[in-house]
Amino acid sequence: MYQTKWMAFDELDGASLYQLLKLRTDIFVVEQNCPYPELDNRDQEALHGLAYDGQHLIGCLRILPRKLSGAVAIGRVAVQIGYRSNGIARKLLNEAIVHIQGQGVALIDLQAQAHLKQFYGSFGFKEMSDVYLEDGIPHLDMQMNLEEVSKRLQE
Repeated sequence: MYQTKWMAFDELDGASLYQLLKLRTDIFVVEQNCPYPELDNRDQEALHGLAYDGQHLIGCLRILPRKLSGAVAIGRVAVQIGYRSNGIARKLLNEAIVHIQGQGVALIDLQAQAHLKQFYGSFGFKEMSDVYLEDGIPHLDMQMNLEEVSKRLQE
């Protein structure tokens, strides 16, 4: 069974930070052939969700703090290729949503790669934009209103 850990940037030791940055670079830069700066100066303010198989980092995401709109953002969702379709991203996202809900936040934003629209939609995220190119990859803005999702679940 895979274990998850949640850490602020300052809690990441050198080995964990290296594994995190390597995983994201392997996926977002190398695998997706997208040469853009993966390091965006947002990790320092984020809460990082890390999925491990033993001591091996196999998945991650980050939660960014509230924007002026009151929404938080989930981003950099990644799972190592050999571990995909095993529910790891779903587990990380579910834990992130529960954490965000516990903070009293009602809105969650994310920039989804367009081919993952249905995956994020299965959590209750709705499309908020047309498809656009971000670093040469089709994306769309999505948002979840936790109050609406909670009402639907109670019906």
